[in-house]
Amino acid sequence: MAVKLGDLLIKAKLVSQDQVDAALKSQREEGGKFGEALVRIGACTEADITETLSQQFGVPSIDLSHFEIDPNIIKIVPGEVARKYGVLPVNKTGATLTIAMGDPTNVFAMDDIKFMTGYNV
Repeated sequence: MAVKLGDLLIKAKLVSQDQVDAALKSQREEGGKFGEALVRIGACTEADITETLSQQFGVPSIDLSHFEIDPNIIKIVPGEVARKYGVLPVNKTGATLTIAMGDPTNVFAMDDIKFMTGYNV
């Protein structure tokens, strides 16, 4: 069974159980994702969430402000699709396209982009 984000954040001493409970309540009342609720109530930062999710899913996190992305790579994924899935192509090496995405669990997005572009994602 997968470890929950809240449990990972507690283990890392980034949030308390009370903050997790408050975020769950906020999520039920206002909607959105659990990580967004934690940030909304001020329990932790987006960077804390990003780093923890990166560890949870075994994918690296990147700060796009430090990247200069080739415009030709951006064109590989149509703008409408990139907005729909919240992705940004950042690199292409051979038959592999590396994308930055807000939700690394969205396998539908990766499959759709792989099918659409012909690249391994």
